[in-house]
Amino acid sequence: MAATTLRVLLIEDSENDAALAIREFSKAGYTIISERVDSRQALISALQRGPWDLAIADYAIPGFSGSAALAVLRQYDTEMPFIFVSGTIGEETAVAAMKAGAHDYIMKGNLTRLVPAVERELREVDVRRSRKHAEARLAHLAYHDPLTDLPNRILLHDRLQQAVLVAQRAQEPLAFLVMDLDGFKAVNDGLGHHLGDHVLQQVAVRLRSVVRDVDTVARLGGDEFALVLPCTDGEQGMHAARKVLHALKQPLVVGGHSVNISGSLGIAWLPEHGSDSDTLLQKADIAMYVAKNTGLGIAVYSPHRDQHAHRELAMLSELRTAIEQDQFLCEYQPIVCLDSLGVVAVEMLARWQHPRHGVLPPGDFIPLAEQSGMIEPLTMLLLDKALTEWSQPGAPPSIQIAVNLSVRNLRDPNLPDRVADVLQLRGVPASALALEITENLMMADPAHCLTCLARLRQIGVTLAVDDFGTGYSSFSYLRHLPVDQLKIDRSFVTGQTTHNDAIVRTMIDLGHKLGLRVIAEGVESAAVLERLRELGCDAAQGTFVAPPRPVRDTRQWLALRMQTYAAGPD
Repeated sequence: MAATTLRVLLIEDSENDAALAIREFSKAGYTIISERVDSRQALISALQRGPWDLAIADYAIPGFSGSAALAVLRQYDTEMPFIFVSGTIGEETAVAAMKAGAHDYIMKGNLTRLVPAVERELREVDVRRSRKHAEARLAHLAYHDPLTDLPNRILLHDRLQQAVLVAQRAQEPLAFLVMDLDGFKAVNDGLGHHLGDHVLQQVAVRLRSVVRDVDTVARLGGDEFALVLPCTDGEQGMHAARKVLHALKQPLVVGGHSVNISGSLGIAWLPEHGSDSDTLLQKADIAMYVAKNTGLGIAVYSPHRDQHAHRELAMLSELRTAIEQDQFLCEYQPIVCLDSLGVVAVEMLARWQHPRHGVLPPGDFIPLAEQSGMIEPLTMLLLDKALTEWSQPGAPPSIQIAVNLSVRNLRDPNLPDRVADVLQLRGVPASALALEITENLMMADPAHCLTCLARLRQIGVTLAVDDFGTGYSSFSYLRHLPVDQLKIDRSFVTGQTTHNDAIVRTMIDLGHKLGLRVIAEGVESAAVLERLRELGCDAAQGTFVAPPRPVRDTRQWLALRMQTYAAGPD
């Protein structure tokens, strides 16, 4: 085994005594690099040239005591093992030396204890240094983002507070910027979270490259960053924001992929927009929200935008909480076969039980979830909730449950696997689930939709084009979609006219020629139901058939219905 090298600092006026100490280490197999010093200045010079593994000192050196040497050494290194190797000293003196910070004292006439004592102290100092390093690392992580090593939200808040106080005392301006990346969700979905993390790391590097040493760049979480710019007025803040956007223009290269990324920045400054850190953060957040929704790239806080943007931001925060706490309930609307009037499926319709606003319909929160990127966790929550409720003992057999998807869901390459996992978890066969996506949304991103739908179809899930007739599907495109059903939009069914008759008949014929089952939505009268049957429509839903109800009420309705009608063929 190779010899261990020790760097030993010998505080000793006797060359012979120093040589004896070195000989003990050599006998134990150590390679020694040493330096002997015998004065305060020589010790300081040696410490400055360091590093040293340990110090061995005589207690009594003419003109320079061992205790004085210990005091000097501790100014440079608080952990280095320090051992007195001296002649006879009294017990009180030895105790005082230990209290002063020495780790051991050894008599010059008995150096056999030297190496074991040193080895013990080296082990203990390693433990102490490892512990301190771990504690320092934990302290760092408490205030820094582990992915980018930027200050986190906690440290940002502290630095912003301090910057506000300094600016107010010096009567200087201060700008605060909040930035959210545009399209980052698509990057994460397309490349995976691992490469998405690399994108965030590169964004952090570029942000740091365009700011001054006195500025703070922080990561608030997700793809949101913030910049604190001391001594920066509004015009300079706008210039800094433009520099940030320019820095992001050059494509990022991650995992062999070239990624284009951009950002939306909101700006607020002291004193015009606020006099404390919380207010500036809120105002910049509102401005960023405006920049994102308007596509401007950069927006300065403006009071006239405050109320609307603040309300939407509050709703976003509440929606996030609603998903975490599951504040949603599911209602189910039956779909009947027009040949037999038997129930073949139920469509799940979500409601938000808002703690202040009461029960909200999907139109009040689904668009918000889509804009904010929260549609994925919301969809999986509702899908799991619906499958759980509908798979409880006593559920009617052979009835599908239909759940709506967003086009953002179809951009998630992991969606088919997630759907399969939920089906397996709840013990529901794939054939019992139908997934619906609106025609307009499907046409907005046909390439991604086609890939995801094909994988869902492989699982065995039924797929439906919802709100058919409101979009721009071509016959040739529909032929290649792996779907099973067309759902005619309610606008063509409710208050049916002769003109609508012709359109609905065309839609039904088109669907049948493509081998698809055709379902009409929005049936509100017996006359409309009968007319749809005459036109050859396969199935229908609407308030005339049954309004949406909670799962318990829907089951009771189904039980009564089944006593009258036998379920028709699929």
